[in-house]
Amino acid sequence: MVNIVPSTGRIWGLFFRSARSLSKTAPKSSFSPVSEVSKIKDLTPCILLIAALIFPVCAWADLSDLKVYSPIIEKGERQFEIIGNVTMDGEEELDGFQHHEFELEYGVTDFWATSITASLIKPATEALKYDILGWENTLQLTGEGRYWLDLGLHLEVELNDEGDESHNLEGRFLFRKVAGEFEHILNLNFEQAFGNGADESTELEYIWRTRMNLSEHTSIGFEAFGTIGEIKEVPALSEQDHRLGPSIYHTLDLGGVEIEFNLIWLLGLTESSPDHIPHWQIEIDF
Repeated sequence: MVNIVPSTGRIWGLFFRSARSLSKTAPKSSFSPVSEVSKIKDLTPCILLIAALIFPVCAWADLSDLKVYSPIIEKGERQFEIIGNVTMDGEEELDGFQHHEFELEYGVTDFWATSITASLIKPATEALKYDILGWENTLQLTGEGRYWLDLGLHLEVELNDEGDESHNLEGRFLFRKVAGEFEHILNLNFEQAFGNGADESTELEYIWRTRMNLSEHTSIGFEAFGTIGEIKEVPALSEQDHRLGPSIYHTLDLGGVEIEFNLIWLLGLTESSPDHIPHWQIEIDF
């Protein structure tokens, strides 16, 4: 089988060089993550090294947390986030799966945010249990709205609680486009396992969100999540996991604390997908 997909290293190189050239052409007074990074002895080689370690050999990219990642960062913002979902299906092995995640995030600079996450998981037919501890970092590579696309990179380390289970390194390319009242976000996700039982394979996951503002505090839209499978040998569509569904977003301001409620009802589109996946997300900015 001929592999027509470019190597992930080449994709990353083109992506970062494009973002860097955009920053160099911007006026000095504009947002420029590259110039900011150079003040601390240029961390670009470190970012390239991390990406090179994550992307070339990847493991299964699953659909557990069902979160859309934005490349936009607000310096000094503190956020506590609660995410959860449950599956409903007529087949026992697909019914009753639960995932609950708690995240504390801080915007360190105009282009870097870091967070700590902890998650609980309930596999189908099993009890709820502690799953992983994670450390996430998001890099905003272009100024918001300055170019046709807002670009970013998300890196995450996940430590599994089970001694015989592998840990994970995850990488995501983040793309965002705003057009009038519409916002579109695309994530391309890769994951590499390490440690005990690590399985070496290259898998691709995508995440998409479109939302339209109805008012200052309310938006509607849809979200889509999917795992394509191993890039070198893509499985049949029926063996892939694809989910799509409507969403509503509402923000409240309570005494200076902003709370956003996101409710999404996903429908499974293939035989390997659960029939229904109610999904919720609560973001508290303080």
